[in-house]
Amino acid sequence: MVLDKLLNILWWLAAGTVVGLPLASAGLAWVAAEIGEGKVIGWRTFVEGARRFWKQAYLWGLFNLVVGVLIAMNLVFYLGQAESWTVVPLMLFGAVGLWWIGTQFYFFPFLTHQEKPDIRTAYRNGLVLMLSHPSLSLVMFIVVVVLTVISYLLLFPLFLFYFALLSIFANRAVVEAVRAQQEAEEAAAEQKVAGHPDRRWKP
Repeated sequence: MVLDKLLNILWWLAAGTVVGLPLASAGLAWVAAEIGEGKVIGWRTFVEGARRFWKQAYLWGLFNLVVGVLIAMNLVFYLGQAESWTVVPLMLFGAVGLWWIGTQFYFFPFLTHQEKPDIRTAYRNGLVLMLSHPSLSLVMFIVVVVLTVISYLLLFPLFLFYFALLSIFANRAVVEAVRAQQEAEEAAAEQKVAGHPDRRWKP
């Protein structure tokens, strides 16, 4: 628990520098992935994650910066218009913004579970997960809201665990969703085989 506190504080400090934010996020995501595997973690785990995924982490950060600026610019532009029709693009860009934020919860968990880390595959898998498991995304949203409210009310105590807990929850959500998908595919394959028995002539 002490290590979780220290890693979370390190994430906040890195977020303040902006440049260190992607590396800290990658390191924290790797720690969450290792915890999910039941492995013993330490500072080396955090450093290993930062080293292993530094390239994808900075591409993630750059991509988020560009997309975030574009969405914000469009929202500000349409908010400044008096015409009634601007409600449509406002809702559209608002929905895109929420969708984009939602995919961030799944990006690093998918990235850390790939044999060959690829940013496009991680985003694609995150999008597929959001569309195929909307209830899971709703649960994640509720978790974020609850943690944020508690963090606001308690301030310092939850501040020490906020992003560490989010990383662990997001990793668990991805692991369970992938496991459920694999079990469903295996069950469908077994049912298909059972429905088409081997009718070849046997001596």
